Amino acid sequence: MSIVVIGDRATGKTSMVRALSENGKYVKVSDGKNLAGELYNPSTKEIASTTQLEQKGLIIDVDLPASGIRQMNVIWIDTPGEFWTNPQQRKDYPAAWQAMENTIKQSKAVILLLPPYQSLVSTNRVQLAATHLQPIEPLPTSDQWVNRLQYWLNFFEQNCQRVKHIIIALHKADLFCDVQAEGNRWQYRPDWGGAAPWYEYNEHVLGVYFGVANQVIRQYKGTEIGGRTQFFISTTENQELLELPWLYLAPYLIYS
Repeated sequence: MSIVVIGDRATGKTSMVRALSENGKYVKVSDGKNLAGELYNPSTKEIASTTQLEQKGLIIDVDLPASGIRQMNVIWIDTPGEFWTNPQQRKDYPAAWQAMENTIKQSKAVILLLPPYQSLVSTNRVQLAATHLQPIEPLPTSDQWVNRLQYWLNFFEQNCQRVKHIIIALHKADLFCDVQAEGNRWQYRPDWGGAAPWYEYNEHVLGVYFGVANQVIRQYKGTEIGGRTQFFISTTENQELLELPWLYLAPYLIYS
């Protein structure tokens, strides 16, 4: 089984895996401490940028209420963000691009991380955020963000017809919401049989955080692949929100 993590430059692909490696609660990367040490500077939390296509075999332990701890054998695939945003990269490295497309087509699940857009972000939250969470370049406007989302939805329709599960996550949620409140509301509860109902969570996230792209998403959700796509918010700083996408995927990947 494989999960492909993709996204534009500096959206947090590597930091998501780092956080699961270091601080996982119900979702833990085996030998995660050593992996975390390879990915970032623990004193500054600065992530080493991804400079080339990378594949790592990971064993992820997931604590599910029905079966206890189960293991997922995962191939973590990471790419430089420019690989997706700069068309010249695809022309310069056609073999790498083709290999990436083939890997995605053969995967069981894809997680796409998106940055927040300008009108969603709170200036106060940005000012209060830790240094490693600060945007390193201007965030996209609403129109730019919707156009970029449309690109990804088109990409999924063209390349992911065989992928069983697609997750689109607005990352760095610290910049646009109270992550403690959202984490408490939707946290994974083994004694209740798991997280809050996924449909309810998905509708909440779409209505509150993805509303600017409502028309585009509604059209996409009417397609066959749109019915296999779920929407999340995520952050490395709140374990409940960080683990939810993986807890959603785990039963499908473990028992398939």
